[in-house]
Amino acid sequence: MPKPKKMLDDQVFWGIISLLDWSKEDEEAIVEAAIKELSTFTAWKIRHFEETLSYKLFLLDTEEHAREIGEYRFSPQDQYFPPDLFLYARCAVVARGKEVFEDALSNPLKMLKDTEFEILLSLSSEAYNLKMGKEFEYESGCSYETFSNKEGWSNTL
Repeated sequence: MPKPKKMLDDQVFWGIISLLDWSKEDEEAIVEAAIKELSTFTAWKIRHFEETLSYKLFLLDTEEHAREIGEYRFSPQDQYFPPDLFLYARCAVVARGKEVFEDALSNPLKMLKDTEFEILLSLSSEAYNLKMGKEFEYESGCSYETFSNKEGWSNTL
């Protein structure tokens, strides 16, 4: 089982996520304040944020959760299941904050339907770039790519 590396304190992590401004229409505008705040962190803390984000996305990477994302949900029978879309759906859950995340984690039926928030994946790299003026290169202990959580997909894979 993959193990996360050093993570950010949960309260600090959700503090950054809470800066997402849902009154804005444009995705770039929604994440702007969160990126700004994260860029005030040390380079190491930005990596810890990325690790925390990856781990939370990893935890939601289960067949049960994939069955509950709406139109493109996972079903073993027939239909097309886009792994990237499931990743972006998991991003939407984390982006909506601690309560939505914990509800969905403990009860897959509470997964948000037909929604995605891919831009969440760029928070760390944008903040790092703002701070250091260079590319963010970091490999997390747990991959957030769909099907990485082998236990979550043990009946399928």
